[in-house]
Amino acid sequence: MNHKKVLTMIFILALLLRLFFVFAIPVFQKPDENMHFEYIEFVAENKKLPVGGNFLSEFFQAPLYYITTSFMLNSIRIFTENLWVQVMLMRLISVFLSMITLYIIYKIASLIFANKSLVLGILSFASFLPSHLNVNSNVTNANLSQVFTTLIIFMLILNLSKTSFRNNAIIGGLAGLALITRASSLPAVLTIPFAYAIKLFPRVKKAIKPLIIIVLIALIISSWVLIRNFMLYGDIFAYSAIQMSTPPDFMEKNIVFVVKVLIWTFATFWATFGRINNVFIGSIDSAAGISILFIFNFFLLIVTLCSVFGLITLYKKYKKNKKVLSSFQIKSFLILATQIILMLILFIKFNLYNFEPQGRLFFPAIAGFAVFFTLGIFTLFEKYKIKNFLTTYIAFFLLIDIISMIRVIQFFY
Repeated sequence: MNHKKVLTMIFILALLLRLFFVFAIPVFQKPDENMHFEYIEFVAENKKLPVGGNFLSEFFQAPLYYITTSFMLNSIRIFTENLWVQVMLMRLISVFLSMITLYIIYKIASLIFANKSLVLGILSFASFLPSHLNVNSNVTNANLSQVFTTLIIFMLILNLSKTSFRNNAIIGGLAGLALITRASSLPAVLTIPFAYAIKLFPRVKKAIKPLIIIVLIALIISSWVLIRNFMLYGDIFAYSAIQMSTPPDFMEKNIVFVVKVLIWTFATFWATFGRINNVFIGSIDSAAGISILFIFNFFLLIVTLCSVFGLITLYKKYKKNKKVLSSFQIKSFLILATQIILMLILFIKFNLYNFEPQGRLFFPAIAGFAVFFTLGIFTLFEKYKIKNFLTTYIAFFLLIDIISMIRVIQFFY
């Protein structure tokens, strides 16, 4: 198999699938798209930032994406006042940013693994995950945030073998940019000190100097936003404004609540669409629709459990033979896992306040999910000596993409 040709094919398919989700889904029928566009429009028309706290608005969001895209929107409006054209072009900006993220994920995988099929499999996960396709073609600051968070993880893994002042400065710059792009970038930023501790353990005191450099550079870039948030909302991350925008729910926090969070987070991570994730494979309006919903997600659950079993198998092999994984790979896994764990803590905190079990909230850590999920499946293929891992893996994702596209067309048209 010519891996360069497969790599090119993956990128082309990734782009085409994102273009489908750009043009197939009507204007403002993606999660929070109308509110993100409203923010861009406000900055474009008023030449200033809005004050957050309005009910069901995104005005609390960090401003970098909206300032940048406001210039683009004004440029577009020189040629057309057509709303559909404006939104489509803004969606294409998101697609461009998502393709950058995919390339960074490819570079992360290439740093960690020598096996080309595994590397391309990791890229395929991020390229073809249906819900990720939908977010990557949405008018939202999430895609710019993903560029920065994925670059932070790439630099932290690269830094395991190549430490330099330049790397520290780049990480600090990325951290600053991430902080003024989206609050969900925070777990990636908080992963930085853990990554330096992992790299230098047990001599963790040596991490103090590079971390001071990183913090100073990050604050130089982001302090104006953090200070503005504190002055307006009383906290540097505008958490109180988020609360005003999204009032709390009063669901009883019991086992039923936990089950609902797990089920809907799983479903929305894999394949949901529409303005409020109300478009999924199957429906809840009929027995047939419920059956399809159950079968589809049960199938995805089985595949996910297979991946977990594969990771457990790999761990057992590593316990018996430490040469199975290098020290560099173990440290890379710890960095990726740290970001996912921090994302989980943020996700739990948010859902305890307001019930929104949206799997897309984990997408800032998409690189880690792509690595671990794919590694688990790859390990199973090796364990049972099954051939054609990459072909089967890509075919699996393309199948659920086709099913998702059919469902989107069925729902909207």
